[in-house]
Amino acid sequence: MKYIILILLALIIYNLTAGFFYIIKDKKDSNRGLQSLKVRIILSILLFVTLIIGYYYNLIQPHGI
Repeated sequence: MKYIILILLALIIYNLTAGFFYIIKDKKDSNRGLQSLKVRIILSILLFVTLIIGYYYNLIQPHGI
Protein backbone atom coordinates (compact mmCIF):
# COMPACT_ATOMS: atom_id res chain seq x y z
CA MET A 1 0.00 0.00 0.00
CA LYS A 2 2.85 2.37 0.82
CA TYR A 3 4.38 1.86 -2.61
CA ILE A 4 1.10 2.63 -4.37
CA ILE A 5 0.80 5.88 -2.42
CA LEU A 6 4.40 6.84 -3.17
CA ILE A 7 3.98 6.07 -6.87
CA LEU A 8 0.82 8.18 -7.04
CA LEU A 9 2.57 11.07 -5.27
CA ALA A 10 5.51 10.82 -7.67
CA LEU A 11 3.16 10.83 -10.67
CA ILE A 12 1.32 13.87 -9.33
CA ILE A 13 4.59 15.79 -8.85
CA TYR A 14 5.84 14.75 -12.30
CA ASN A 15 2.58 15.86 -13.88
CA LEU A 16 2.73 19.16 -12.00
CA THR A 17 6.20 19.97 -13.37
CA ALA A 18 5.30 18.76 -16.87
CA GLY A 19 2.21 20.98 -16.90
CA PHE A 20 4.30 23.94 -15.77
CA PHE A 21 6.74 23.45 -18.64
CA TYR A 22 3.90 22.97 -21.13
CA ILE A 23 2.37 26.29 -20.10
CA ILE A 24 5.73 28.10 -20.26
CA LYS A 25 7.04 26.56 -23.50
CA ASP A 26 3.90 26.44 -25.66
CA LYS A 27 3.56 29.80 -27.35
CA LYS A 28 0.59 28.92 -29.55
CA ASP A 29 -2.77 27.55 -28.51
CA SER A 30 -2.16 24.11 -27.06
CA ASN A 31 -4.19 21.88 -24.80
CA ARG A 32 -1.21 20.14 -23.19
CA GLY A 33 -1.39 22.29 -20.06
CA LEU A 34 -5.10 21.63 -19.67
CA GLN A 35 -4.61 17.92 -20.30
CA SER A 36 -1.90 17.84 -17.63
CA LEU A 37 -4.29 19.52 -15.18
CA LYS A 38 -6.99 16.93 -15.92
CA VAL A 39 -4.59 14.04 -15.34
CA ARG A 40 -3.31 15.61 -12.10
CA ILE A 41 -6.87 15.99 -10.78
CA ILE A 42 -7.65 12.36 -11.61
CA LEU A 43 -4.44 11.19 -9.91
CA SER A 44 -5.20 13.28 -6.82
CA ILE A 45 -8.70 11.82 -6.54
CA LEU A 46 -7.28 8.34 -6.99
CA LEU A 47 -4.74 9.00 -4.22
CA PHE A 48 -7.49 10.26 -1.90
CA VAL A 49 -9.66 7.20 -2.57
CA THR A 50 -6.66 4.90 -2.05
CA LEU A 51 -5.97 6.50 1.33
CA ILE A 52 -9.59 6.14 2.42
CA ILE A 53 -9.75 2.48 1.32
CA GLY A 54 -6.43 1.74 3.01
CA TYR A 55 -7.66 3.26 6.25
CA TYR A 56 -11.02 1.49 6.06
CA TYR A 57 -9.40 -1.94 5.59
CA ASN A 58 -6.67 -1.22 8.18
CA LEU A 59 -3.90 -1.40 5.57
CA ILE A 60 -2.55 1.92 6.81
CA GLN A 61 -2.64 3.12 10.39
CA PRO A 62 -2.67 6.72 11.57
CA HIS A 63 -0.22 7.50 14.32
CA GLY A 64 -0.20 10.24 16.93
CA ILE A 65 2.46 12.86 17.32
